[in-house]
Amino acid sequence: MAKLTIGQKAERVLKLLIALRNPRIAAPLARHGFTNADLDEGWTLLKNVTRTKLDFVEAPPTTDPDALRALDAWENQWFVIADATLKRHAPEIHAQVFRNLSQTDGMAVIVSVGTFVERLETIDDPAWNGGFGQAGKDARALLAQRGLTEMVVDEAKALLGKLRNVDGPLPDLEKLAAEDESFEKAETALWAWYLEWSAIARRAITQRGLLRQLGFLRTTPGGKDVEVTDDEALEDASAARTPPVRADATAIPA
Repeated sequence: MAKLTIGQKAERVLKLLIALRNPRIAAPLARHGFTNADLDEGWTLLKNVTRTKLDFVEAPPTTDPDALRALDAWENQWFVIADATLKRHAPEIHAQVFRNLSQTDGMAVIVSVGTFVERLETIDDPAWNGGFGQAGKDARALLAQRGLTEMVVDEAKALLGKLRNVDGPLPDLEKLAAEDESFEKAETALWAWYLEWSAIARRAITQRGLLRQLGFLRTTPGGKDVEVTDDEALEDASAARTPPVRADATAIPA
């Protein structure tokens, strides 16, 4: 059995996080102590890993495809404009905002746009707090002239909220700052989080449709449902057709 790559692990965590928007999945886990803090932790741990290295294979479809398409269009528009503007007028700020960050597609736009927005909102902080002070304020003002206003940034935040929030028993997500962890430590922490809640979900949830949504069941060519273990690297046809994104050319969350 092939060992899971970090991209496959990240894909499974992302699939679980997206599935938790379904109250029929979130409610049984809540009865076992799953809270909004645990959900926030999952997103933060995923960001800590993907901001250092990302090797996603094709991600599962979101339950809100319109929001995902809108977020992808937002990224395609404003990443290009901000990249060109900051690169010419504020190269140091550009280096911080776009460090290991580029345009993505599919589910990865959730972490890429989330990263961009978080970094953008810190550049006008004072230098002692990691920002650029007046230079950052000037950069934000210039970006606003280019059209990237607070209202436009709020549009991205609203779309991120639609894709991250749970429609049910858990409160809305609150943005958490990602801790500065090494990739190895971040990967270990992320997978430990997943293994805990995956094991609980496999016992708390029995409906086959929900288990399939969580990625715990797959259907064979013969139409039979087969359990997917947490250490199984699937070698199906769709995975073979979808090469992993290179880590040096993929969006990395803050």
